[in-house]
Amino acid sequence: MQAVLQPDWDQLCAVAFAGERVRARRLARQGSLTECAALHQLLQATAQPQRLDELVAARLQGLAQGQARSDARKQEQALAWQRKQAARMPAGAGWTGWFDGSACPNPGSIGLGARLCGPDGLVTEFSLAGGHGDSNQAEYMALLVLLEAALAKRPDQLLIHGDSRIVIDDVTGMHPVASLVDYRCRALAMLAQLGPVRFCWIPRRRNAVADALSLRGRQT
Repeated sequence: MQAVLQPDWDQLCAVAFAGERVRARRLARQGSLTECAALHQLLQATAQPQRLDELVAARLQGLAQGQARSDARKQEQALAWQRKQAARMPAGAGWTGWFDGSACPNPGSIGLGARLCGPDGLVTEFSLAGGHGDSNQAEYMALLVLLEAALAKRPDQLLIHGDSRIVIDDVTGMHPVASLVDYRCRALAMLAQLGPVRFCWIPRRRNAVADALSLRGRQT
């Protein structure tokens, strides 16, 4: 018979409800147990007639589904905001771009996301792996992906959105960061080949589409 792998502490904490965590701490004090052992014991009793690993798997699946629904809502809200902003621009007013980079852990595996939208409604998206580095490097690399895409399209003017103040302030010269000089030089070389380019910082919730692309890039 194949042995059943017992859930670890992180999994137990992830699936335990707040009330169960409180009861587990109380049980640990009363029974001279570690909190992990107490939580394991409590959830094992709750799982009956299921096995504990089956309860944990079911709850983890529920959490994943809830997170997926939440991410989808955020992306749709961000897209709706982008469409609203685009509708306010005069026809043929130029191109818009969005970039986001992520590193997990930080530093860690890098994912890059970029979205380029033309005035004719044409949308190009990028979701790429970026190797290993920190979050600032990831954000800058995502910007470089967007600029490379823009160079191929030769837009008459471009408005770039990003949620990294550090990168936007660096590339615009407001607050240069010494450790990012190589990325800045590459970005400025590409910007010199483009028409007018403006940068606009936005909060992360407005950048959910590029954020999702960057997260997908880490998985490639």
